[in-house]
Amino acid sequence: MTANPPKTQAASSLRTGLRIINAVLERETSGRTGFNVARLAQEMGIDPSKASRMTQELCDREFLERREDSTLRVAAGFHELARALNHGLLRGSRPVLRRLAIEHGAGARLSVRDGVLVRLLRAEAAAATEPWPVRAGLVTPCWCTGAGRALLLDHSGEEIAELLRGYELIGVGGPNAAHSAAEVAAANDRDRPGGMIAAHGEFEHGVTEYAVPVRDGQGRIFAALAVLGRHTDLEPREEAIRADLTASASSLGRLIEDTTA
Repeated sequence: MTANPPKTQAASSLRTGLRIINAVLERETSGRTGFNVARLAQEMGIDPSKASRMTQELCDREFLERREDSTLRVAAGFHELARALNHGLLRGSRPVLRRLAIEHGAGARLSVRDGVLVRLLRAEAAAATEPWPVRAGLVTPCWCTGAGRALLLDHSGEEIAELLRGYELIGVGGPNAAHSAAEVAAANDRDRPGGMIAAHGEFEHGVTEYAVPVRDGQGRIFAALAVLGRHTDLEPREEAIRADLTASASSLGRLIEDTTA
């Protein structure tokens, strides 16, 4: 049997890394004893040597860290990101997200970018409408999600290429996911005039995510506000969602304190 080609291996490693971070975070937030590498490998059904290798890489990148008892937890980088978030925005986003979810019968999310990852800060959903269960801390790739592309909306093609340098995009995401930095930039060029990202099947088949950037008082993109659900449900409401997201993002932007003052 021939070995997997390098592109397939890279995509598989990225997916596994994202799953590991999610598993560690969910375990930590549940209040139960954290996973050590062996327990994590068993829980996720992956080879222990692979789990050891990948958790070490995640620790080296400061996504995870080991406690003295060898259990894993999310690293300082995650907590620094949470502390950097304006608490007024996080607190004020809940009613906004809840209203968006109920109004459009969909999931509503507030996210920020952490390198090439999109980290979910808060989510609300109308009953039984979320395409998949989520909780705060969920991480997804920036190049194949509506929120991720919204967070990159001010990036030039060259800046996107530099950000994604060394990452293999093929094999990650849904059927309409970008396969190169150039495709990410082209998709943003297409959506930028309308002020809203329309990601149809980019992360998961049949799921549409509409997203807009949330800007601070200096016009800098600070977060992304998104509505997502089944494509057949949301597409007929696209213009109403665009107007609602734009107004909601503007109201959230006013909650961001200028930390440079």
